[in-house]
Amino acid sequence: MLLETNRSLSGWRRCRDIFLRQPIWFQAALVLGAGLRLYFVLFTPGTCDVAIWRQHAERINEIGLIGYYHENPLANHPPLMSEVGALLLRLAKFSGIPFRILFRLPFAAMDAGALALLRSLLRDDPKRRLLAAAYWLNPLAVLFSAYHGNTDSAVAFSALLAVWFLSKDRVAAGAIAVGIGLGIKLPVILALPALVFWLAGWRKRFEFIGITALTALVTGLPAILTDAHVVCANVFGYHGQQLHSTGGIPVWGWFRVLVRDGAWVGVPLEEIPKPLTFLFDHSWQIAIGLLLIMTWRRRSQRSVGQVCATIAAGYTLVYGFSDSWAFQYFAWSVPFWFFLPDRFWVPATLLAGGYIYSLYWFVCGNPLLLGEWDFTGHPQWPAIVMLFRDLAVLFFLISAGWFFVQSFLPLRSAKPMPAIPDLGENKE
Repeated sequence: MLLETNRSLSGWRRCRDIFLRQPIWFQAALVLGAGLRLYFVLFTPGTCDVAIWRQHAERINEIGLIGYYHENPLANHPPLMSEVGALLLRLAKFSGIPFRILFRLPFAAMDAGALALLRSLLRDDPKRRLLAAAYWLNPLAVLFSAYHGNTDSAVAFSALLAVWFLSKDRVAAGAIAVGIGLGIKLPVILALPALVFWLAGWRKRFEFIGITALTALVTGLPAILTDAHVVCANVFGYHGQQLHSTGGIPVWGWFRVLVRDGAWVGVPLEEIPKPLTFLFDHSWQIAIGLLLIMTWRRRSQRSVGQVCATIAAGYTLVYGFSDSWAFQYFAWSVPFWFFLPDRFWVPATLLAGGYIYSLYWFVCGNPLLLGEWDFTGHPQWPAIVMLFRDLAVLFFLISAGWFFVQSFLPLRSAKPMPAIPDLGENKE
């Protein structure tokens, strides 16, 4: 016991010493980012997702996970995270700590882990502190990890952790990180192609895929053994929703925002050119197909920074071309934005951050986000929110198209990236 206490104190001293060695401006950024996350976790009610997760947890505790999957086809979270949510509700009732705090606190802490991983992967970039601070204070990172009340921040963390392990040639550890991530939220699978192509040789690739699949399977094994059909139908059959306000205002989507509410406003659907409606009807399949093609085209870009940039570009393709959307989906990739040029992550932060924050402020009626979330009670949105939305949709659509086209162009000298050794010779 004494030895464990000494080790704990030693760890805290090392963290303190590392903190004190940082420039004062970076210390201030770290304290401010941590304070913002604690504020949102402790004092704000969060979005309706907090209430939805509480409902999930209540019913799982009452009728069991499989029973709840049968009862609610929209219960689409993997078995591991569903059971964790139910456990957190039991802990909330036992301890008296509100569920909204217990549910969001782990993801705020996970975001601190993402910051540490990001700074480690950027360690040879001369702007590493600036980029790390820009992430830690990014309004999207803050809101989605500590305010919103869903699990999407775990996607970026597990993908970053996998990159960190693979950069040290720890294939099994990287695969386990992705597998556990899949047990929390499935969209981490969108980073899988870039990670697989990064590995040298098919033996390592098959090892990585196999351990990832086995880990993901183990995280949901009791539920899968009980009723694999309903687990697959609920979890793997979910592809997002085309969300809109109660007044019909779309939350996201190039077709619904730029076509139906833009160039073809008021035009009957049957009069819109068939190629556009075909792209809309199959938007998520097209987005995944483009992601796979782009990732394959970039497979020779093998530094840590280039692989992280490929992951960021892949998620951007999904944001740009898919109309199936929820607010918090930006959380899947925000840390990876900082491996792309400044001309991407700066406007992406301003436009997407402006959209999310202004909408949340409007919906809860409070600039500090202290009000109760009332999405259904706000059918019409103010012009500033819709302007941010339209510009963000347009920006990600253009960026997605550019990333895809760029993957077919000759590779030019890129900005300096972390000089972490390659994982071996490319044996394509």
